[in-house]
Amino acid sequence: MFKFESEPLEYRDPWAIRLGSRLQDFFREKTRIAYYYQKPDSSTFRYRCFNMSQAINRYLSGMSASWFCEKDDDYYLGWVAQEASIVVVCRSFYDSKLAWFIQQCRRRGTIVLFDCDDYVFDPAVVPDVVEALNQTVLSDRDSMWTSWYGWTSRYRTALDLCDGLITTNDYLAARSRETTDLPVYVIPNFMGDEQVKYSTSLVKAKRASGHIRDECFDIGYFSGSPSHDRDFALAAEALRDILQTRPQTRLRVVGYLDVSNTCLAGLSNRVEIIKFVNYMELQRLIAQTELNVAPLQDNRFTNCKSELKYFDAGIVEVPTIASPTFTMSQAITNGVNGVICPDGDWFEVMAGIVDGYGETGRPIAEKAYEHCLATYTSEAMAPQILAQLTAAGSV
Repeated sequence: MFKFESEPLEYRDPWAIRLGSRLQDFFREKTRIAYYYQKPDSSTFRYRCFNMSQAINRYLSGMSASWFCEKDDDYYLGWVAQEASIVVVCRSFYDSKLAWFIQQCRRRGTIVLFDCDDYVFDPAVVPDVVEALNQTVLSDRDSMWTSWYGWTSRYRTALDLCDGLITTNDYLAARSRETTDLPVYVIPNFMGDEQVKYSTSLVKAKRASGHIRDECFDIGYFSGSPSHDRDFALAAEALRDILQTRPQTRLRVVGYLDVSNTCLAGLSNRVEIIKFVNYMELQRLIAQTELNVAPLQDNRFTNCKSELKYFDAGIVEVPTIASPTFTMSQAITNGVNGVICPDGDWFEVMAGIVDGYGETGRPIAEKAYEHCLATYTSEAMAPQILAQLTAAGSV
């Protein structure tokens, strides 16, 4: 584990902003983009609403943006619908309020786009989703199936009310075009300025310390959500073998994953479990590790996922070993800024980094940092946001 001094961070949601301030941001320029989400959170909302608004406001001249949500008063939402150049509805279920809001946009000729970061708007993909998330083991399976078909149908109903779709990568865009005739645009996920600023400060602290480490080599698995059991299983046996054959290694698991039912159950003294933390604290926890592992299944649903596990680690100068999903293979040049690991090769690939970290892991980490800083920031992504919104609405 890396040992470095860093400033203590007092976390506060950067989107904890009153409606008046959000409206002020929205009306700042003549070309206005409104993002709508049901309730602010640190996942989809952060990437698809807050970060997008921040990038537009800070890096695109002549445009302004803000986000709005279900709890906002109808009067102000109607005002937004009237004054927006484009409204982007982000991964929101169809309900009466959303239908009313889109109707207000329609009455005023405002372009409405649906933004979705997962393949969850096509009921035909539900069996893949359920299998990938291992939800066939749930005791109340009837309720589970009903919920998933209900969720995807509500997303689809909302999508069908819109003029176009924004997705996070070309694979998801291609799958989308198979199920909708609407135009499809691609704007990848990226990091907000707060995450980049704090992460780069952690890298500076690591470098200032001379990359001082303790006697342990920490491998990190950062699950993010409680649905990654089958993903983790792809690498679990290899991780067990690494821990058993390399006594200096430890495993740090952050998030919802329960390893007590895995082959690692007998190695609890070598596994550190940290419950879900805010996304800024997560950056510090990643930065302390020597290696990030991102196993992921290979199916229609998982290939639609973004590369955020790569850039969350890369921006704190930690190398990633990842499954060869579409976005990971696009983001990572194998052996240069990360490692792509086919199923069955996890032990050999991890052992190569653990045993030769100075010659392999650190150079890869440095290249990943450079790549993420140049590619996955608000400033770097702003031109693509402008290009896609212009194509969608001639803004």
